[in-house]
Amino acid sequence: MILRESQAIRRQVLGNEAEEGFDSESFLGGELDEERFLTACRAYPFFSEKRLVVLKDMDKLTAGARKTVNGYCEKPSQSTVLLMLGTNLATTFSLRKLCELDKNHWSVAFFPLEPSSLKTWLKNHLTKAGYTVEADALRFLTGRLDGDTLSAEAEIEKLILFMGSQRQIGLDECLAMVGETRVHSGFGLMDALFAGRKEEALGILDRLLAADEEPLQLLGLLASRLRRFIQARTMLAAGENSQTVARKLNVFWKENDAFFAQCRQWRDAHLAQGLLDCLEADTSLKSGGETGRVMSGLVLRIAMRSSGA
Repeated sequence: MILRESQAIRRQVLGNEAEEGFDSESFLGGELDEERFLTACRAYPFFSEKRLVVLKDMDKLTAGARKTVNGYCEKPSQSTVLLMLGTNLATTFSLRKLCELDKNHWSVAFFPLEPSSLKTWLKNHLTKAGYTVEADALRFLTGRLDGDTLSAEAEIEKLILFMGSQRQIGLDECLAMVGETRVHSGFGLMDALFAGRKEEALGILDRLLAADEEPLQLLGLLASRLRRFIQARTMLAAGENSQTVARKLNVFWKENDAFFAQCRQWRDAHLAQGLLDCLEADTSLKSGGETGRVMSGLVLRIAMRSSGA
């Protein structure tokens, strides 16, 4: 959704035929050249009505760079649109506060959808595409996607291609689609990983990376599974039964036994350490770490904890 909205803003500012090399520049917050950034923001457009300057990873700005960007935002150029993107911005983050309160700026927050909202989102999109989806199939898809509409759009496209001319989507169709790709998918990786099958998990990871699978998406899938285990263990410890927990977390009914078996064999400390490992891997990947080394090390550490939990 963020990517789609960013592209829409780009088209609105530059038009479809604009020369982006002249009227658009991008910067990364973690390595911002402040002087070049200010020059880009204050330059005049060549071919478009306005220039577009994109600042990615604004949450990684240093204190000095934040002050520079803040200063520009207080007196922005009327001929430049500054698009700033960041994740996990606290409500106290100075640039977020400025964008939310100042009439010259526009701030939009994007959050993963809750399971009930994602279920509605999926149903609406499939209905609009001309498909009828059964309740079990909808629950299965919702459980796979964990509120991520970007992944959901890709999943819908795969499902539509798989269905062909058939317009009724049932659970069997969803399972058949997953069955075709599961051994080579992120979900197959999760199955092997949390069952402690190290060699199988590393083999699937190698195939995924060789097929140019996005490592940050795999990382997000892994962190999501760890969070769901933590949530499930907390609910079970509070006295809720597994059926209630499965419903709240949208665990697909055919995967209930495997999910709770894996959940119970993990220690809380290992789950927490797994999330810290994911955070460390995320930082390493975003700072230029070698993808294969970072991801295989992460998978190996977690698989070893799983087999020894």
